[in-house]
Amino acid sequence: MKVKLFLFIILTFLCSKGVVKSDELNCLALIFLNLFQTPITETNILCTGNLLINKNGYSYESYCEDGINLTELFIRSIPQNGLSGPSVGYSDLNCFLQLSKLELTNILIQPDAFGKYNEKKVANRLHLYNNTFVEGRISSASNSISQTTEFIVMTYNKNSNLLFLDLREIKNLKFFQLLCRDTLTNYPVIENTIDPLDTSIIFFSNLYIATNMVPSLSNIKCENVFIQLVNAGSTISWSNFDTFQSVRSLNLYYDDDIFYPTSLANSGIKVLSLGGVADASPVGLLKAPSIKLPLPPQLETLSIANSPDFNVNGDLPFSEYPNTLDYISFGNLGIKNFPLYLPSNIVRLLILGNNFAINGPVSLPDLSMYSALYYLNLVDCGYTSTIPESYGKYRVRLNDNDISGYWPQWAVCYKEEYDECFDNNPKLIQGTCEPGSIVPNVLEYNILSGILKLTGKNLGINGPVLKDSGKQFTVEVAQSSYYLDWDSNNLGPLPETLQIYFGYHEFAVATKVFIPNFEIQAITKLGKRYIFTGINFSNVKSDFKILVSGIQATIYYIDFNKIEIEFNSQEPLPLGQDIPATIQNVITNQIIKFTINTLDDKTTNVLSCASDCGSDTGLGKCSSSTGKCICLTPNYGGDQCKAITQFLSSASSTPTEGGLVNLYGWFGDSNSNFNVKIGSSDCLYHFVNSTFSNCTIGPGFGTHSVTIFQNGFTWVGQNMFHFDEITFKCPKNCSSNGQCIKSKGQCKCYSGWGGYDCNSKTSSDSSTTGGSTTTTTGGGSYETPSPTPSPIEIPKSNITINETVGSTVISNQQTEYEISILSLVELDILDNIVIIHNLTNSWRYAEINSSNTYKFKQTIQEVCTITYTIEDIKASRDYEFAGLELTLEKDSIKITITIENYPFTSALNKLQLRLISSVGDNKESSHQSNNECNNQNTEIDSSQIDKDQLLNYVTISKNQKLLYGRFINRVLSDTRKSFITTSLISATNSSNKDSFIIGLNLPHFTTSLTIDPDFSVLVSSSYKKCNSNDTVKRASWVLPVAIVVPCVAVATLVIVGAVLYSKNRTKILLAKNKYKFTFELKAKNKDDL
Repeated sequence: MKVKLFLFIILTFLCSKGVVKSDELNCLALIFLNLFQTPITETNILCTGNLLINKNGYSYESYCEDGINLTELFIRSIPQNGLSGPSVGYSDLNCFLQLSKLELTNILIQPDAFGKYNEKKVANRLHLYNNTFVEGRISSASNSISQTTEFIVMTYNKNSNLLFLDLREIKNLKFFQLLCRDTLTNYPVIENTIDPLDTSIIFFSNLYIATNMVPSLSNIKCENVFIQLVNAGSTISWSNFDTFQSVRSLNLYYDDDIFYPTSLANSGIKVLSLGGVADASPVGLLKAPSIKLPLPPQLETLSIANSPDFNVNGDLPFSEYPNTLDYISFGNLGIKNFPLYLPSNIVRLLILGNNFAINGPVSLPDLSMYSALYYLNLVDCGYTSTIPESYGKYRVRLNDNDISGYWPQWAVCYKEEYDECFDNNPKLIQGTCEPGSIVPNVLEYNILSGILKLTGKNLGINGPVLKDSGKQFTVEVAQSSYYLDWDSNNLGPLPETLQIYFGYHEFAVATKVFIPNFEIQAITKLGKRYIFTGINFSNVKSDFKILVSGIQATIYYIDFNKIEIEFNSQEPLPLGQDIPATIQNVITNQIIKFTINTLDDKTTNVLSCASDCGSDTGLGKCSSSTGKCICLTPNYGGDQCKAITQFLSSASSTPTEGGLVNLYGWFGDSNSNFNVKIGSSDCLYHFVNSTFSNCTIGPGFGTHSVTIFQNGFTWVGQNMFHFDEITFKCPKNCSSNGQCIKSKGQCKCYSGWGGYDCNSKTSSDSSTTGGSTTTTTGGGSYETPSPTPSPIEIPKSNITINETVGSTVISNQQTEYEISILSLVELDILDNIVIIHNLTNSWRYAEINSSNTYKFKQTIQEVCTITYTIEDIKASRDYEFAGLELTLEKDSIKITITIENYPFTSALNKLQLRLISSVGDNKESSHQSNNECNNQNTEIDSSQIDKDQLLNYVTISKNQKLLYGRFINRVLSDTRKSFITTSLISATNSSNKDSFIIGLNLPHFTTSLTIDPDFSVLVSSSYKKCNSNDTVKRASWVLPVAIVVPCVAVATLVIVGAVLYSKNRTKILLAKNKYKFTFELKAKNKDDL
């Protein structure tokens, strides 16, 4: 055939650097001459990669590697028809010394062109594409290709004339692939004439054949067999699968629908894959079976591509599964029930495209029975639930379902590794990695084996990595268990801590158990959460237990340097700056004591004391906020809480000219360098024993603090001494509506006026005394002007006692007034809060002494009892308190509080008792009255608080109502008269709440202390009666008033006299003379409130 028929021929040589050897040039020249009838004229062909020859329809290029021998040869031509024309044979190809690859395309090939069994090989690897074979087969009958050839890749088409393929011809190969490029009527017959007595080792690593029959593989070992069946529906050689005894892996492709070949059960196959796409050929399906089918007995891996009918009643169609089976992959087989009957040692489970939700929503299955499972793929299976926590130990893909909820923490904390694993689940939210989700335990080191074991929670699907060396832990159980061989020769001695990366998260992990060190710590309070910072903690919440005042905290987060806690107990946490607390390492059972600030949202540095404060003997504790001892034994202090510390419970008064002052309290048995100061003046002492002393003070006036020095300690009782005045000021000079009784500092109001400053209207024609019934001053008398206010109609009021919270509610028409006890507060010498005892919602109903007296009790600090008595005053009466004559008005409310055996944390401390009072709407009222003309914003007046004034007053007004709070500057401390001061702690105004807090500053005491404030609500002097046709919608309002009373072992007396009215109608709770009304007193049960 003429050379001109070869339209395009390329010869490519991959050769050595430099020039091709002369003997290989001669070999190459023979091929040129034989195939193309063209000699090579160049004597030196340089391996430059450049095009050197392009003539007579062919070209030559060369590419070189190390060495000087030709290594790869490519001969390509256009497709040929027929068996005539130039061809290549063994003599053309066997002269190359080190040819590793020979590619022939569209070439006519002579029999045995690639050498016989015992002849020299042509090349290690043969690539034969659409060539034509003179004898219709690769090698001549009864021959086999050279035993040194290892690799052949072939394609054939309708021009190839490939009629037979005897496996004997290729028995020496390791790799053989035969693909068909055209649709043929006849395909080569696959024969196997290998002699059973052949002692040579026949082993294919890969055998890939496109054919219309199942070949016999008797006497052949194969690692991987790929069979692409064409015209599979007409295949009749299925029984040949019985010969696959030495085949490890079979991939079977088919272009028609077929039944499952049951002869596979007789094979030795361990890896079986059925269906799928091969070389872009048509894809067939497995037909529906009528019975359960067998599997190869040694099967390890089973993969089946989509075949929607390949099931039996919605279940997998196999009768049993070998225990060796550990990998299963199914496409859509139309199964409706998730297979929970597979071998328990399954490692990889892939089920794709099976709609398990065909009969309704279905949750992701519990796979705990598959203890060895590691890889899980449930893509496009219709699941609708959240992702189970247990799925964290699998390398999982759950795309294209309808999963809802949030990514589990084991996934979102390593989101880079799960980036595409949950795609196309519209209801699934990624969320964020929460602090405390990754929990590495203390490392366990086996000194004999050198194995370092890491356990914990949410530690990742891959092994964590050491920061310094980059060494990775080996996964034992994903997310929870790993190990690493610690090579001390390369890594050095094992340190106490290791920095380890868990994904992108870095942790310090201890290699042994540590005891927490608080020396350099701080504690931060943020609302209900407390944050501990320090070193040598743990990453495991259960390693630590924290108690504050005996209440166990819930640990929400922990790592090596931080612990975050909250308290979920219904028992309220005591409030104070030095509440006792402990932290326990439950692994070592070591306990560290400290104190914590539960009062303020701030960071407190944890300080240590110079001594143990006698904590071992229970005498004291160290304040972690100040680094000073808090002594727990009354009347003692010092570094070991063994030194006597004095306090004063009461001091007698003297006239302004001065005189003898009696001091009652605790001074101990040792009184070294005893000295007393009142204000800035020395008080010359005459006598002192453990509970009493006296001294003489010079002239003065007003209220002063008392300072006592002894034994190296200083004690200050703020504003405990008062010079008695002959006359006292009255509040606001009685507003010109009454006479001032200067000997008592109280007003005698003219008729029609009331209140402590005579600035409120009353319905009475008789005169009243603001808290007193005295009618003369200094023996004199005075005239009473005519009343100016108009009489006011008095509506009926109700009083309700809440037995649960111990509150009193007075309701009259739309207005409601409530009084209750809020808390008891202990303060230190600097007025810092030591502890707050919340007294609300803790009262137990004790008894009813009479029809108008109710008693409640509660216990705090285990030994302190608080008794709370409420009395409805049915008739006015006088009484004496701390040397003062006072009056309880008819229809007022008297509250008495007794506190016994309060355990002070220090002899320097004092108490505050806080009462809360509120005024608001009575929502149950059925009456509506117009009071629009009395609209008024809230005003608070504290100008009458004066430590040198006998009586202190605070007034708050709204809508022409006045709330008076009266506070005397005397108390009974341990039954003796003493002095206190009143402070306005806070006052707030807002659109929906107006309040003030009053503090009564009380002294330290031993057994009891009694205080006596009172308050009442009256009508303002500006109040007027509104027209009935002024109908404007009433706005609700609430007026809370908190009265703060510091005390220890306190008996508290609160008198409430009230005249109430709302914007739409008048309410009067303080009755006078001719306007008569009664209180209806009832006790409500807890369920009625």
